[in-house]
Amino acid sequence: ATILDKEIIVPPHNGVIGAIGAALLAKEKMEAGLGNDQSYEERISTFRGYDLEKVDYRIRSFVCPGCSNHCDIQEVRIEDERTYWGDKCSERYRKQAKTDKKPIIPDLFAFREELLFGKYDAKDRKLDPNKKTIGIPRAMYTYDRLPFWGTFLSELGFNVVLSEPTNKKITNYGIDSVVAEPCFPIKLAHGHVRDLIERGVDYIFIPNVINAETEFMNVNSHLCPWGQILTFVVKHSPIMEGIEHKLLQPTIHFRDGRDTVVKELQEFGKTLGLDKSKVEKAVDLAYKAQSKFQKALLEEGQKALKILSDEDELGIVIVGRAYNIYDMGANLAIPRKLRDYYGVNVIPLDFLPIEGVEIVDVNSNMYWNYGKKILQSSKIVGKYPNLHIIYITNFKCGPDSYIKQFVTKASNGKPFLSLQFDGHSNDAGFLTRCEAYLDSKGFLRWWKRQQQQIAV
Repeated sequence: ATILDKEIIVPPHNGVIGAIGAALLAKEKMEAGLGNDQSYEERISTFRGYDLEKVDYRIRSFVCPGCSNHCDIQEVRIEDERTYWGDKCSERYRKQAKTDKKPIIPDLFAFREELLFGKYDAKDRKLDPNKKTIGIPRAMYTYDRLPFWGTFLSELGFNVVLSEPTNKKITNYGIDSVVAEPCFPIKLAHGHVRDLIERGVDYIFIPNVINAETEFMNVNSHLCPWGQILTFVVKHSPIMEGIEHKLLQPTIHFRDGRDTVVKELQEFGKTLGLDKSKVEKAVDLAYKAQSKFQKALLEEGQKALKILSDEDELGIVIVGRAYNIYDMGANLAIPRKLRDYYGVNVIPLDFLPIEGVEIVDVNSNMYWNYGKKILQSSKIVGKYPNLHIIYITNFKCGPDSYIKQFVTKASNGKPFLSLQFDGHSNDAGFLTRCEAYLDSKGFLRWWKRQQQQIAV
């Protein structure tokens, strides 16, 4: 109040103001009718709380056996109705849809996941028993660079396998294996390494990548410090004791161009007894695979943007680091739930045409590679009135704590929702925040928007 020289108003019953708002929204929805021919009085509320003291209800707890997460579930049984709480994936026990609204664009997260991991996760995939096997942790920059590294290692004559998707076991492995207190994604990476060790791979590949390609050579493009040193931290973890020789850790500077990368990987190839020409050919094919992957994403993204524009539909752009926004085990599958539960059209940041987008007016020295991408994506969102931002990050991310303050400016003043994950397995709090944000942007009042369009 002192700084803004404004009066602060505290509404009456502020402790239950959220409940009052929910009641008003329910009343508004009932009055709208959603095409129902019944009168207001005939539409009876389905809320069960009015007579709960008169109703027989029971609560029991059990462990869900549906997947490796083994979630602790609470079942609430009211007469013949059952509801469930506590499941991490929210798919086995809870009602899928929370709205009749359906997305009008394809599932871009599923498209990207199949493009990235499809051939490695294929059930009928067979490994060549005559080849050595290299394991790549399904963590960190694998979510960006797998087309490059997978192609490179395959062309060198290795079987390439991935650790299993993030789950409760992987998470616990990671928490138990770290020797410091890093951010959650680094803990997960340790868990993925342990999974590969248990699978008996011949080598584990964790490159020491310092930076990324950039079209703005006057500004650096570093990866985060923990991401750069991950391979060395893992090497000194108890899980690698006695098997340090299995860890492959070339140092790579993608920002310095193809020729530098070739030389660096040729040096790495020497340690495996590989011919220089073979390594160079593998690098060439790896660059082509990465380019093909990124081109496919951009093509789908352009189609999605056109559909939303043509249909005057709202959309959410998910920004953040690839290992935060695409690892559904780490982010509780929130991007998928936005689509499945609320009918939201969701677009990840690397489906947007960010190449060449200047951010110097927002930050003149954005030396973090992901920071640049996030702000470039935010700038694009600022040009589309129908797009809004959800920023997915993780606890203890130093660069993100700095980058977030520039997102609203980059997006032309648009407020955004930030979701910070740290390994907790319950999605209820995140979904509540998502619902509030979506409602504030008009996503959950789509029936009113349709009525307005019809009236026009």
